[in-house]
Amino acid sequence: MKPKFLIINCPSEYFTYIPMGTFGLCDYLRGKGIEATILNLALYSRPDEVLTHYLSLFEPTHVGLVFHWQETAEGFLWAGERIRLHSENAKIIAGGCTAGYFGEDLIERCSFLDYVIKGDPEKPLEFLLNGNDLSEIPNLIHRKRSKIMSNEVSYSIDPRTLSRISFSDLTCLYDYDLYLEAIGEKLGFPVFIGRGCTFNCDYCGGSRGSFRLHSSRIKSAVRTVDAVIKDLKRLKDFTKEIYLCYEIDPDYIKALFQAMKKDKTLIKAFQLNYGAWQLLDKKFIGLYKDLFIFPQKNKPVFELSPEVFDDAARKKIKHRTGYSLKDLKENLGLINNSLGGSVNVSVFFSRYHETIGTYADIKKEVYGIFNLKHDLFGRGIEDVHIAYNHLSTDVASRYWERYVERPRDFDTLISAIRKLRSQERYSFPVDNLCIYMPGTLSEEDILRCEMLVFILKTLESHFFEFFHVMFRCLGKSMMDLLEEVINAIYLRKPGNIFHFFDEAALLGQIRQKIIARKSLFDRIPFVEDLTKLNIKKAGLCKGRRIIRSSYQTDRPQLNHEFISLHNHDYLDIRNFLKRIDKQGVNALKPEKTVFIFLAHEILSMTYETYHSTLKEFEGRISPREYYQMMEKKGIFNTFYHKDLIAKLFASDVLY
Repeated sequence: MKPKFLIINCPSEYFTYIPMGTFGLCDYLRGKGIEATILNLALYSRPDEVLTHYLSLFEPTHVGLVFHWQETAEGFLWAGERIRLHSENAKIIAGGCTAGYFGEDLIERCSFLDYVIKGDPEKPLEFLLNGNDLSEIPNLIHRKRSKIMSNEVSYSIDPRTLSRISFSDLTCLYDYDLYLEAIGEKLGFPVFIGRGCTFNCDYCGGSRGSFRLHSSRIKSAVRTVDAVIKDLKRLKDFTKEIYLCYEIDPDYIKALFQAMKKDKTLIKAFQLNYGAWQLLDKKFIGLYKDLFIFPQKNKPVFELSPEVFDDAARKKIKHRTGYSLKDLKENLGLINNSLGGSVNVSVFFSRYHETIGTYADIKKEVYGIFNLKHDLFGRGIEDVHIAYNHLSTDVASRYWERYVERPRDFDTLISAIRKLRSQERYSFPVDNLCIYMPGTLSEEDILRCEMLVFILKTLESHFFEFFHVMFRCLGKSMMDLLEEVINAIYLRKPGNIFHFFDEAALLGQIRQKIIARKSLFDRIPFVEDLTKLNIKKAGLCKGRRIIRSSYQTDRPQLNHEFISLHNHDYLDIRNFLKRIDKQGVNALKPEKTVFIFLAHEILSMTYETYHSTLKEFEGRISPREYYQMMEKKGIFNTFYHKDLIAKLFASDVLY
């Protein structure tokens, strides 16, 4: 019976992406005369039905489960158990970084599993699918009677073979159009450059040391530029959105770009999202600008990952790949000056590294990261998103090996995932597989850190102007102020303080503490007025009121619940900050401003404009009389007023 191999990307709420090597594996096996195809269960809302359908349609002799990322662990178990229920005869094989790391333990624990491939799968799968003697197949973990046998990991694909196979033939994937649509909403189709890593970052499960553990790979294998060009020429017939995140040699990337420029069919053929492992230089940016598409919507993304704010700590955990914060800031300025608003930049920091061991350390880091956001905004660099997430304790990373008990036990991973999801491990929401925490931090220290980050993210997300005014006026004192609020209110509050969070109460507490302390109040004397606006914003904008209709009554009245009068136009935050810098907080002249809370936005206007326009409705005039009045006064034009009045009716400001 000829072998038929179905490769399954397991269902996951985290990863729609298929690991990049899967397409190359499929092409390699097809080149050896083996029928192989890919099914991505992460694409479907009903994966059980889809799995059953394609198992019946394809009738595989062997099924490969891609177990590359640790976050897909439960999807791996689910898929394996479903496949075994459907077919007792099909051989089930697991491969990928995580499968290789837990290899023997997976075979012992997962009764549905027949084989695990540790490391590179191409040649081992060729031998296995062709029925070679199991003892002679490199990289194979299998059962022999009641024993688990681990063959020597002696096969690693060489650069020449890696360059001969294609990683861009989407026709080997069922419903590839759905896949392209799904990843097009993220970062696009990954371009495969090579396998392995030259860097050795302590936190990463794809570092040089980690590859030795899960794949027995001792050095990286990189494809030729010509091979990548060939893939790109095929890819352009499928998609315009691609992602490149394998930058172990920046000179290689620039050589690739230069080769693309020589082929006219590849110039302006793609939008490229780029994961940079190092900072970007002028030559890279110039080539990028010449080669790629810059759509107005869904702008391309550059990713930078300093991970840790402190320069010395970053150097310690990233080793020779570290760069200074000063260099990072200059690089963000270079990108902004060279590409303007054409690209977005994502900068990734993570907390709870072993180099940050005390609450004071983390408090300093938190301030540094959020103040960096404020600093970039003040410099007019607005297309940079700075993330500050939990450190992912990657399987096979140095952190995993050093700090996780029973690291080679698969149940350690599964238990950790389930505890984090149920918040059994931590009371606060976690945005990564965060298992390692510095032992020098107490539970109260961690809770205080989490609350500090949570509050700052809340202010930045929902009260953007308040956030920037606080940083501009209070600086580091803001951290002490928030710490006081946390210690006095939130650490002693029963229940889940993150889930049942009252934003208005937080704003009120901040205001109260500033007013009570002269040294703070002198630095932000308008805090009462500013907080009043933001408390109103908290009440009206979160869980926004339902829009009734745009029906216009003949003689409407103003609903003052949705109108607020203040001393400054805080929503014009950039100009307001400039006024603070120029005039000083105590010399600020009031600029009476009216804020009108519409259904989907807040409209601001000077009090003089409001008094001359909308305030006329207090006299219970009709819209027609209002338009005539505005025309007579020469204030704006009739079209502007008709559009505005329609919005006011739709938002119940006029009723």
